[in-house]
Amino acid sequence: MWVEKRNGKYLAVERYTDYLTGKQKRVSVMMEKDTAQSRNKAKQILQAKIEAGREEKHTSITLKELETVYLNYQKKLYKESTTHRNKIVLDVAIKTIGSDTLCDRLTAGIIIKALLNTGKPNVTLNSYLTRLKAMLRWGYENDLCPEIASKLKAFPDKTERQKVEDKYLESGDLKKLLAGMKKKEWQNLSRVLVLSGLRVGEAIALEYEDVDLKQRLIHVTKTFDRTTKTVTSPKTHDSIRDVYMQDELYRLCRKLLTAAKRKALERGYQSNLLFCDDKGRHISYDVYEKYLRENSERILGRRISSHTMRHTMVSLFAESGVSIDIISRRIGHHDSRLTRDIYYHITEKQRKKDQEAIKKVSILVGN
Repeated sequence: MWVEKRNGKYLAVERYTDYLTGKQKRVSVMMEKDTAQSRNKAKQILQAKIEAGREEKHTSITLKELETVYLNYQKKLYKESTTHRNKIVLDVAIKTIGSDTLCDRLTAGIIIKALLNTGKPNVTLNSYLTRLKAMLRWGYENDLCPEIASKLKAFPDKTERQKVEDKYLESGDLKKLLAGMKKKEWQNLSRVLVLSGLRVGEAIALEYEDVDLKQRLIHVTKTFDRTTKTVTSPKTHDSIRDVYMQDELYRLCRKLLTAAKRKALERGYQSNLLFCDDKGRHISYDVYEKYLRENSERILGRRISSHTMRHTMVSLFAESGVSIDIISRRIGHHDSRLTRDIYYHITEKQRKKDQEAIKKVSILVGN
């Protein structure tokens, strides 16, 4: 610090290096007298100004502010429905931790403690962790928060075997569920899902021309977005595909096409949708999911979703000896851990069945 005399007063000046630019800057304060006491006081004031400048430039953003920046970034890369789903989970997780929590003060311990205090099952907490880790990893990569994501470990959940088995229905349970469905339209949609491996949004978006009976192909080029209630492009590039109709699926689709065209004539509406309501509009994604949950709980004693039907196709095809590559292409997966897990789980079960069938075979006994 040095002192300059100015019009009968004294200007105390200090030079410092700006953290962001690396350039030299200065701060100053006017003193009435040039005494040791005045200089000590001026020194304290100047230091406070320097620190205030640093804090202003490096103030930590809150978790809520980080979420806003992160989701705005996601909107540029992903579909609105994807960003919306992420926001729903993040909103709950961030509220649980504290929306005004400063990212610079956040630790893995604070996050884990806040989540555990909710008393929610570990499977739910892990869904929060997944989204939080993605946001915090992005925040760290963009110098908005410290490195926390790698320190967040998943909560103990079911064993891997149990988790895989929960993802699909056995053949007997599938037949039982379909037989117990009272509404024919939802039963038919379920049949299409489990025979084709389509996502429910892809099935809802199907039009007459997408079901090519001559080539025995279902052309998957679009999906119904449950968030915006509009038809958009499929989930990923790999989702655009042709699904071959095996005999069972072919017969069902031919029957559904005939029924859909007859229904349009009888009701007097113009629609080329394979599945539609009584006015020719897209059927409700959410109503179907609700029907499936309630009926699976009533009939099977467990709740399933439309994705369970898709995973069931994976398991039944694997059980029939179809290769994992063919299955992956059919469902539009470039590389899915769950598809592989279900496939290898089913083939391992089949291998053990084969061994049991061979175990007690006797050929040379008594000879």
